[in-house]
Amino acid sequence: MRALRIFLLTSLAAMLLAACAPPNMESSQSPESNAPASAEKNETANPAAVYCSDQGFQYETRQDEQGNEYGVCIFDDGAECDAWAYFRGECGQDKAKNLALNLVTTANLEQTVRIDVLARKTSAVDPDASRHPSVPGMEIIFTISDPATIQALIAPLNATLPLTPPMRCPALYALQFHLKSGETQTFQLGICGLHGDQPYFKGLTIRPPEAFTTLFNELLEKAGFATK
Repeated sequence: MRALRIFLLTSLAAMLLAACAPPNMESSQSPESNAPASAEKNETANPAAVYCSDQGFQYETRQDEQGNEYGVCIFDDGAECDAWAYFRGECGQDKAKNLALNLVTTANLEQTVRIDVLARKTSAVDPDASRHPSVPGMEIIFTISDPATIQALIAPLNATLPLTPPMRCPALYALQFHLKSGETQTFQLGICGLHGDQPYFKGLTIRPPEAFTTLFNELLEKAGFATK
């Protein structure tokens, strides 16, 4: 839990630069900037191309001097950025404009009556965990049922927040929001942010405000699950 501890005790922006920023994490997992032609031709299967287009910008395939094809994202002001570099957050992040989400209004989180917090399986778990829904590989470590605490945790998310590439950071926790309607909204929480399998996430991630991560850390400590 120390990785998330660091994440929760510092500003999220600084953590992303220190723990999630390329090239170290991405160099071994993401295609190179000068991707082979076969990787660029099918733009619908190219995350960098889709990300550029979804932002409302122009994606263009070019050839370098060796004849290798690569993609660039062309912004409204004529500036350009290698498409994969833009996807990885290495350039052009001040140009982003379309991919954003208010998680509270989209998922009806204002109707939340209980929040289950789950973590990777350990020996210290909720003895009543078997009574609650679970996430594969995780189990409930504590439950938030106090209305004031629920609202305090939800409040920072009640804003239009940018959606960003997930940076391939592992999920350390899962949050299950149980609504009055009986519906449950489940999200993963890790070093790089909050994400889920719901279509409105578009496979991307929300970086929660610092107020959210600070309160979540306090709740972890109160429940006895934060690393000292």
